[in-house]
Amino acid sequence: MYATRRQWIVAVTALSFSVLAVVFARPSLVFGTVGVACWLLYHYYSFVVELERLPDELTVSQSISQPSIPTDAPLSVTLDASLARRTAFEVTVESRPPISGRGAETANRTVIFGADETAATTTYSVEFPTAGTVSFEECAVEVTDGHGLLTARWKQGDEPTVTVEQRTPANVHVGRGGKRTYSVYDDEDAERNVHGQPTVEIREYKTGDSLRRIDWNATARFDYPHIREYENEPDRRVAIFIDHRPSVGSGRPGETQFAYLREAALALVAEAHERSDAVGLFAVGSDGVTVSRSFRSTPEQYAAVRKALYSLDVDDGASPSVECRSTDDTSRGQRTLPDDGSLFAARIRPYLLTRGDTTSAADDPLFKAVRSHVERHSEDVYVALFTSDVHRTEVRNCVQYTSWRARQTNAFLAPTVLFDPDGLSTLDETYSEYVSFERFRRTLGSYPQTSAFEVGPGDRIETILTSVRQVRA
Repeated sequence: MYATRRQWIVAVTALSFSVLAVVFARPSLVFGTVGVACWLLYHYYSFVVELERLPDELTVSQSISQPSIPTDAPLSVTLDASLARRTAFEVTVESRPPISGRGAETANRTVIFGADETAATTTYSVEFPTAGTVSFEECAVEVTDGHGLLTARWKQGDEPTVTVEQRTPANVHVGRGGKRTYSVYDDEDAERNVHGQPTVEIREYKTGDSLRRIDWNATARFDYPHIREYENEPDRRVAIFIDHRPSVGSGRPGETQFAYLREAALALVAEAHERSDAVGLFAVGSDGVTVSRSFRSTPEQYAAVRKALYSLDVDDGASPSVECRSTDDTSRGQRTLPDDGSLFAARIRPYLLTRGDTTSAADDPLFKAVRSHVERHSEDVYVALFTSDVHRTEVRNCVQYTSWRARQTNAFLAPTVLFDPDGLSTLDETYSEYVSFERFRRTLGSYPQTSAFEVGPGDRIETILTSVRQVRA
């Protein structure tokens, strides 16, 4: 319970009567002080008696429209408050969303009981920019007497919990030339731990076992799923380089290039976890490496890598400069070799990169990160590169560097043409851009020990390819 400013004014006024009684030698003025003091004590006693009953007579509840929402989506919150009887006091109840919530003004989440009211309700919306589980606080209740002399505050009500989920793009496509691949590991690596390894035992299937290890012959013989166990080869090291510069920020909120690349990277982490491969994460922003996690194959590492990926977002740096889409002018050697579509040209073109191109790439953030981490492990690392096709020369330099130093390089590229809001309005131009990207992807894929994939919305790719087929038909 607290005294308000108005009570202190009344108290000072009461004391002034005693001062005046001394100054003017009028003892009768002291009765003014005594009268005001008695009046204050009466209101104080009445307030205390009423305050002891109000918490039990007041019912407060907070309800949310749904238990889980995606980030930046509005959550409807309803505050209901009721009194068992009318009261002459002013009762205010304020809903208190989590600190991370935004968009809810105090006036919209507060109810005030009038003189003859016994129920009040309000509904407001709140948004959460970050993923996680958050809880509302108990409502803040404030009671003030009718004259505004005394006030009391306490907390009351339930504390609903909401799960805020990271927005994830739908229909994530990872593949080559419009054809989806179902493993973010290379096709050759997908069969690892299956062929060419000694069998340890064949046992019954248990919950949690990988479906890849089912021995269908044994399953047919025993009429129950059986698993073929192999000798484990040493953990491989998978280096994930993910670009989150402004060059991967094209697209609608929650469906940007980076959002799709992150989903592909998360799928890679899941497959690495299944195979017990050591994973290292290196995120690259405009100023260089922003996240660096060394290679480990523990459950804690996989969880930490997933958490780090979810915490990343596109840099707020300057907008990316648009690099020429054509790959024909990226090196002197390629300008002198015509692209006639022959197998010889496709194979020899990646080797004609001049030394000067690699030197000029030394200041590129992505290339610097790849070079500084790959050179430490020589040929004992598998590189997974997640970026867009904006800086094609830089991407090509990265792939050319790792193709001779890593055991395997997988480049996952988000084509900018698939994330242009106006891309599908001009079909011919869109298809031309997609063909240019496909040529670039194939160029990367022709490097030794290298595979290149496209990452984007599958429905958009299908729309482009289907529309062109219909027009040409």
